[in-house]
Amino acid sequence: MAGTLKTIDPRRTTGAGAAAPPRAPRAGDRREIDAGYADLVMSGVRQAGYDGDAILRRAGIDPAILAAPHGRLSQRQFAALISLLTRLTRDEIWLLCSRPIKPGTFRLMCRLLVRCANLREAIRAGCQFYHLLIDDFTVRFQADTGEGRIWLVDSIGDAERRRMLNGAVLFFVYGLMCWLVGRKLPLTSVHYVFSARPHSAELEPVYEAPILFDQPRTELRFEAELLDLPILPDEERLRRFLAVVPATLLVRYRDDTGIPERARAILRRNLGRNLTLEDVAARLHVSPQTLRRRLQEDQQGFQDLKDRVRRDVAVHLLRKSRLSLDDVAAALGFSEVSTFHRAFRRWTGQTPGECRHGGQGEIG
Repeated sequence: MAGTLKTIDPRRTTGAGAAAPPRAPRAGDRREIDAGYADLVMSGVRQAGYDGDAILRRAGIDPAILAAPHGRLSQRQFAALISLLTRLTRDEIWLLCSRPIKPGTFRLMCRLLVRCANLREAIRAGCQFYHLLIDDFTVRFQADTGEGRIWLVDSIGDAERRRMLNGAVLFFVYGLMCWLVGRKLPLTSVHYVFSARPHSAELEPVYEAPILFDQPRTELRFEAELLDLPILPDEERLRRFLAVVPATLLVRYRDDTGIPERARAILRRNLGRNLTLEDVAARLHVSPQTLRRRLQEDQQGFQDLKDRVRRDVAVHLLRKSRLSLDDVAAALGFSEVSTFHRAFRRWTGQTPGECRHGGQGEIG
């Protein structure tokens, strides 16, 4: 995230020179959203006395777009607005609640959740995490009779702020669930406590499930078998994710790298078996050519991916366990510790011993 903005005071009107030039969605932005969502997300800051139009201009959005009957924003614009609001308010929920959620809270939770074994455990941990921080809403979870349910209980009095809070939290929860397991999760239905609006039609393609309004509570429903899906505990993947959240989750989870991430998980679970590209492709139910192409699109080869997985696991075992070098080498599929020693030095620029005794220093 960029540093706190110092060039404008968002509580007063700013001159045109202080803002980025307003722009419509770029031709290259394949996905757009209704500008009404920007109005909703601004409800908290407007009530707090911020100059909403000045904030929009600073995010590169023409305020007139929000008033237009069919105004549209690119997802890039909307994500930029979310990031800007978070920096200005120092609140990850943009003044929608009675007290702020400090920036960095969501990232800390992500680092905790990737240590969970499966989706069930991660959902429970996430619910408990925010219950300790926030009084205005709680996220609850239950699974029985073959169905999982996640729902919100809130005490927000203002109708617009409540609408935005319910929508945003549901987006975050669903997007995070998908990311944790590396795939777009199928839902049986999505429920909202509020009534439908013209832009509500855009929710169905986001969730790819029936959307029900005027319901007793805001809720996600899905098949309980999804709760047993394993979490992908990959440090490199986590770093990439944290570089773009939470703003991108509010837009939409995209499974753009599903095959590479699932390939990474397969390699990690089978470190001692020395799987080939063909082996991994078969487990993914894709052709070797498809796997190779998807890895190339992700700017890596199969051997590169394999080495990164072994490197990350090796660093973790060396720093966090008391296993001998022989045992670490065996866990990674090396028959000789000398071969592991040479490979580790090639991966990191360090020897295994230097890594073990060097603490938390950077690994190349």
